[in-house]
Amino acid sequence: MTIKIGVRGHDMGKNTPEGLYNDLVSYGFDGIQLVLNKALIDNPQLEENTLKKVAEGFKSDKKIMLLGSYFNPIHSDKQKVAEGLERFSTQLKYAHLFDCEFVASETGSFNDDQWTYHPNNHKKETIDYVTSVFKSLVTIAEQYNKTVLIEAAYGHVAYSPSVLNDMIRTINSSNVGAIIDVYNLLNISNYHQHVDLLKEALLLMKDKIKVFHLKDFIVENDKLVQVGLGKGLMKYHEILPLMVKSNPDAYYVFEGVKKEDLQSSLAFIRSILKN
Repeated sequence: MTIKIGVRGHDMGKNTPEGLYNDLVSYGFDGIQLVLNKALIDNPQLEENTLKKVAEGFKSDKKIMLLGSYFNPIHSDKQKVAEGLERFSTQLKYAHLFDCEFVASETGSFNDDQWTYHPNNHKKETIDYVTSVFKSLVTIAEQYNKTVLIEAAYGHVAYSPSVLNDMIRTINSSNVGAIIDVYNLLNISNYHQHVDLLKEALLLMKDKIKVFHLKDFIVENDKLVQVGLGKGLMKYHEILPLMVKSNPDAYYVFEGVKKEDLQSSLAFIRSILKN
């Protein structure tokens, strides 16, 4: 069984499409999570000819696993919301140029650009509203035969596996799926329960999980701080086999891993997969 391991592009550093491809080859990743405006030196216009040229910089042996088009659907600046929706919709339209099925976002926060916990984030009316926003995007995805991926995080609107599952089941389409980022579901009170949170996500959403984000962390001054994989508290020898057994065809993507930790993190994950 060959698991596809990718990396968020801008964690390797901003570059040209050709440079990003070469970095993927150098590190040994199978593919990339591409956030166009963050990963590319020249932020490309979201129009067909420009995006065709970007796509041509990648060769077929390295997969563009997903396009990140993260936006905050409950931002107080409605112009920013409109721009985020437009950008997401446009990337659904042109994802085929990258031979890419997935366009993804998190679910936002009332704290605007901070994307941090706000008590109103977790209210039912907020969850219902954000579900309706993603449902509108899924309707567009259905037109282009693409899939909207929704990612949960404790401080955001979809703050738990059960809330994310409810959103996805309410949308009720084959064109919506989940990203599971165990680290994002954690806080200072529940980080000891990260294995159980993963098990809950797998139980509820096995058929909908298309991507796992791989991160690790330590606790400093009562805060969770991300570190290289294998250098923290995440029980990867326990959780990675659970992920692979449940969803072997998912993409496994490093996100937020520092450039200097990429090689050791990849070696660590591959060492577990060999066992």
